Amino acid sequence: MNPAPTPSQMKAAKRYFSVVGLLSLIWLAMFINSHPEWVQEVKEHLNLVPKLHASEESFYNSRIDPIFEKYCVACHDDNKDKGQLRLDSFRQLTFSGRSEADLTIAQNNLLIERMTLPATDRLAMPPYGRERHSDQELALIKMWLAKGGSGQMTEEDFPDAPAKAKVIKFGDIDWRKIEDMRAPDLAQVQALQQAFPHKIQYLARTSNLLTVNFSLQRPKVEDSDVAKLSAISHLIASINLSGSAISDSVIDTLITMAELTEIKLSDTTITEQTLLAVAELPKLNKVFVDGEKVSPLVQQAYNSKGITMIPVNKR
Repeated sequence: MNPAPTPSQMKAAKRYFSVVGLLSLIWLAMFINSHPEWVQEVKEHLNLVPKLHASEESFYNSRIDPIFEKYCVACHDDNKDKGQLRLDSFRQLTFSGRSEADLTIAQNNLLIERMTLPATDRLAMPPYGRERHSDQELALIKMWLAKGGSGQMTEEDFPDAPAKAKVIKFGDIDWRKIEDMRAPDLAQVQALQQAFPHKIQYLARTSNLLTVNFSLQRPKVEDSDVAKLSAISHLIASINLSGSAISDSVIDTLITMAELTEIKLSDTTITEQTLLAVAELPKLNKVFVDGEKVSPLVQQAYNSKGITMIPVNKR
């Protein structure tokens, strides 16, 4: 059986553990202090400082974060933090990389240094081969840093900042709806596209309306050729008949083109009769015609309906 420790031994042990405990606390404090992010979290937990974040209406959220999102976050977020650097939030930007430097401070800012390097430099950010920020975007970051890299300052605090580019968002295209729109006339359209290769196209990939260009057709297009469009005339929004061999007899087909907005009739034999007839089309707004055929009567008819007549002078 071991003898009980003497009072002097107990005091020595108590001093030993006290010293070890004190040294451990000092080491822990120094270790935590060497990690600014941990210090911030402790202070926030103790309500000694406000929570570090950028407000919703801040200049950072509006103008700076989108730049990092576009060029940097692919390599520097919580999934892929190259160099232990994260640029996916204002908080992470404040304690960044292995050095845990505060990148919201302008002086000796490593991020700006890397973004300023030539694209081919091995240290450049973004790395060579990736889409690179513009000079204007870099200047915007520098402007923000020059005012303290705040997460609270708003657009009003940066009156000299270039205007924010407008983002135009397009809705998803309903391809099934477009197919359904084209379906009733698809067979006729495809047949005529085969009969007149490269001359009949859809006005847009989202439209069922058509554009027809017979201006360079050889042999020249005649009235009978235009008459073949009757089956799809209600779909034609634009037609170019310049230099064709049509006559006034083409009126019978043209007046059925209820969706027609533009027609080119220069260098043809059509007369005032045809010009007055097409002026009655409900959606027509532009006509190209030989200048010599624009009589006062035709001009008056077109002016009264708000149709633009563009005279074409023969060379």
